[in-house]
Parts: sequence; structure tokens; C-alpha cells
Amino acid sequence: MSKAIRQVWSFRSDSSPDVEYETLQYTDGSTSCACKGWTRRVAADGSRSCKHTRYVDMGTADQHCITTHHYNHQSQNHHAPSQTKLKTTPRLGHRKFAV
Repeated sequence: MSKAIRQVWSFRSDSSPDVEYETLQYTDGSTSCACKGWTRRVAADGSRSCKHTRYVDMGTADQHCITTHHYNHQSQNHHAPSQTKLKTTPRLGHRKFAV
């Protein structure tokens, strides 16, 4: 069974500017990331961490990300439209498209 997602952040790679990673925060407060730091490193106790998930834990992810998306989960009413907020910072020389 998959967890419900609360918010998603997209971060640009420091080493390859064309590569972006998504960091997820779930409704239970846990996080995951698609970067190599998260996927390849596991601590002895089985926990994982990367700088992107630490940004989320510290509450500074919005300052470092290129986009973010909030998911609103209404209890027992899955048919109501969710109010989403999308923040984007276009790269220099790239067009910004409305989603």
C-alpha cells in the first residue's frame, strides 16, 4: 500500500544542472528522495537521509527548491477538488509554462 503524499519539492542537481530530483513528504511526516544520496546510502539502523530531505525537515526546502506542490487531503471526501499551489522558478533562457 502506498502512502499519501502531502508535498513534493523539485531540486536541481549541484553537479548536473539539467538533472532534477523530487523529494516527497508523506502525510505521516516521513520523507523520501530520488537523488543518489538517498537511494544509495543507508545508515546502519536502516534509515536514509540526504540534503534534500534535511531541507524538508528543517523547514527550508522552499528556499532551495525550483518547484513545490502541495496536496490537500480531505478526510472522507475524496471527490472534492483540492486547492493546489505551484511555485516555479524558471531557468534562465527557458520558458515558463502554466500548468
